[in-house]
Amino acid sequence: MIFDEAKHLLRDRYVEAGLKLIDEHPRDVFFQSTSGRDPISLSEEDISQYLEFEGRRTQYRAEPVECSMVSTNYREQAIRPSDFERRFLNITREISFTFGDPNGTEPYAQISPASTDFINFMRFNEGYLPLSLARIQRTTGRREEKTVIKDLLYRPLTIKIMKMNAASIDEAKKTSDAIIDAALFGIACLKDISFDLRTEWPRRDQRIEPFRFEERPDGTDLPLPRARYNPDLVRFYLRGCSASDPVVQFLSFYQVLEYFFLTSADEKLYERLSTRLHDPHFSATPKHLDRLIQDTLEHKRETDETEMLKLVLQKYTSEADVIQFISSYESHLKDTLYTKKRPIFGEDNQVNLTLGHVFGGLSRRVKLVRNALIHSSDRHERKDRYVPTRANETIIEREVPLVEFLAEKVVIATAQST
Repeated sequence: MIFDEAKHLLRDRYVEAGLKLIDEHPRDVFFQSTSGRDPISLSEEDISQYLEFEGRRTQYRAEPVECSMVSTNYREQAIRPSDFERRFLNITREISFTFGDPNGTEPYAQISPASTDFINFMRFNEGYLPLSLARIQRTTGRREEKTVIKDLLYRPLTIKIMKMNAASIDEAKKTSDAIIDAALFGIACLKDISFDLRTEWPRRDQRIEPFRFEERPDGTDLPLPRARYNPDLVRFYLRGCSASDPVVQFLSFYQVLEYFFLTSADEKLYERLSTRLHDPHFSATPKHLDRLIQDTLEHKRETDETEMLKLVLQKYTSEADVIQFISSYESHLKDTLYTKKRPIFGEDNQVNLTLGHVFGGLSRRVKLVRNALIHSSDRHERKDRYVPTRANETIIEREVPLVEFLAEKVVIATAQST
């Protein structure tokens, strides 16, 4: 490939992507975005860098995920700061952390904005390109000089592993995986800054649109609730509402349900014992007293946490409300998330939306998600474990609205009149 070929390739790809060609010269090209603002330049420097990289492109593969490039000697993958550090990192976009000795012979790692090679490798990737186009469309034209495309391309933070000298790309992936894990742990441990390793480019159509089961009132004038809510439950509920991490959200709302596990279970035992005591045939003889003891022992064996959750849901929520919520939520998602039998964290689950049959499947589902989040032991029930990946986070995000709805109903049902 020569310079003119690279220029024409870039020109044609950006026209296909929606930019309007308005001028062309031997060494650069000018476009206009759909927003109709100032001309955008495909500069000679940008074309030359793309041409140079194209001569080396075959060394790299988009592995092990779509936002990663790897060769036998180099790997670069997009990362993102965790929520807590995001404001800080947005201010200091040119941060750079190095792990190991760049002047030595051993592999070393670096966290910094994406390299020019990474940008050129990803430039027309179907997940990456829309992110760059969105930045180009936001060009304001407040600068007097011409806007240059290469300065507008999406440039995420990446982690780079260099000097691997691996025998194959598969070996390079294995080597770099270990170094990446060590580097991300090291910066979290030593600098209190945490990063998530991106596994895919963010896509607008993958975002979960907020779901509201019941209409929220307009305006700023709100009714004063005429009830006294349990303050412990309110704190759990508010923590779930304020969190951005879906795991924290789910567990906070679950704790509202868990709050009444023992109370609900004990009430079931009290009912059973009361029935025996009220029986005219009951007497304080060893035979009848042994039956009371047996009832108590059986209760302890039979009442596990899934059963306790079921008892809480039966007492404080309505099957009809749950059926209506799940039906509306599945319609919102355009997916039979609950009503079609499918595996979730290693166990098949289905919620039957028939009166009298809802709470069994529902309590099992909520409990198995909770167990997946809490138990990381490889021996716990020998089920699939939750590992904080983007794919697993998406699963939890989709589960949050239902457990939030259940928690809300429990808070309301346990309130006392003032």
